[in-house]
Amino acid sequence: MKTKNDHSQPNILVRFFSSVKLAIFLFIMLALTSIIGTVLPQGESLQFYLENYGPFYFKIIKTLHLYDTYHAWWYLTLMGLFSINLIVCTIKRLPYTLRLFKRNYLDLSKDDLLRRPFKAKWEITNRNNLDQLKEKVINQFLQLVGKVKTKEDVDGGKLYLSEKGNWSYWGVYLIHLSILVIFAGAIFGSFTGFKGRVMLLEGESTDHAIQMDTHGNVKKIPLGFTLRCNNFKVDFYPNGAPKLFESDLTIIENGKEVLNRSIVVNSPLTYKGVTFYQSSYQSVPDLKIRIVSSDGEQKILDLSAFDKGLWPEKRLLIGIIKYLPNVHGAPAARVYVGDATGNQGDAVWLLQSHDREIQVGKDTFRLSLISAKEKFMTGLQVKKDPGVWLVWLGCAMMILGFGIVFWVGHKRIWLWIGQDNNRLEIILAGQTNKNKVSFEKEFEKIKEAINKQVGE
Repeated sequence: MKTKNDHSQPNILVRFFSSVKLAIFLFIMLALTSIIGTVLPQGESLQFYLENYGPFYFKIIKTLHLYDTYHAWWYLTLMGLFSINLIVCTIKRLPYTLRLFKRNYLDLSKDDLLRRPFKAKWEITNRNNLDQLKEKVINQFLQLVGKVKTKEDVDGGKLYLSEKGNWSYWGVYLIHLSILVIFAGAIFGSFTGFKGRVMLLEGESTDHAIQMDTHGNVKKIPLGFTLRCNNFKVDFYPNGAPKLFESDLTIIENGKEVLNRSIVVNSPLTYKGVTFYQSSYQSVPDLKIRIVSSDGEQKILDLSAFDKGLWPEKRLLIGIIKYLPNVHGAPAARVYVGDATGNQGDAVWLLQSHDREIQVGKDTFRLSLISAKEKFMTGLQVKKDPGVWLVWLGCAMMILGFGIVFWVGHKRIWLWIGQDNNRLEIILAGQTNKNKVSFEKEFEKIKEAINKQVGE
């Protein structure tokens, strides 16, 4: 046997989750935390937050997972509670809406019609053409309102009903559903999509994007195809600020070029759900260095920032540490020079047209920076969000739902007409739950048309 408490427990939960106060609280919390997630940079390293926000705020950011707000357990909990609130409210309100939708508005008396917000009444007596007048009024009404429902023998007359927009009660449910669809799309996209970066020199290709987590760990994300940078162009204003950077990209799949497009900021490239945004660039030094050994042998190496040069015969390794395009009017580079095993070596600054000597082990080498020029590397943001179409669908549903809720009304216009010997009685009544100004104009038009028929 169930006790009283057994029956009341579900009711307590229903009241809690269907509470309007709960809905407002959750909506405000989601809005505030979404603002935080928008203003606070997301996905940066923990060191970034420590350096930029200080120890106190860093603890808050780390504890509340604010560096990845939209995946934080508390944010997902808020979304879950708000979704439950919407579902419970919808289910609780559904029986009432069904009653409104199925209600028979022909089950009214003459007195009920005269209690409607919009109404008019005519009584015509002592006229020879009452039958013809009755037909004219009915035909005029049908011509103006269109399809009607009818009911015979209502207080000795016939009742006509024009009903439009009774489906508008479902608009609020469309809004509820749209919010759930948006949530579903956002969650689906967050857990099945990715965000990353690609850095490419001209002529380079890659089949993956790079993603770095807050702890500095690097993850390679396969693209499913190959991306090649054919050309990169950057223009500058006179003050040195970048004016335009543009990448000419090619998509290669199964060894064949399937798409070629140039992209600039705000004009991305999308292929198979993966979108590439032009976001940045990076200058890369391209150096030509001459190395002369103590025995007179020499080697010229071409180096870039991400390469290491090797002189195999001398087992000599050289790489760029830092590059400065202008030091006292000439380019300069700090390079590491060591043996191929990495056990011995040192760093030295090279200034163009100035030789430097360095000893590696028992050998002495003279280094010269012959030439230096800058190449540019394109920086692309890479994003895949399979849930974006669900989000767009939800937004479209929400706009449609609000349009229905605010603009589409449930309009009812009744015409009752009864004849008793030499007396004809007509009642016109109307009611709407929205846009009463527009409905009043429509009602007055019908009223004037009947007035014209009665007055003839």
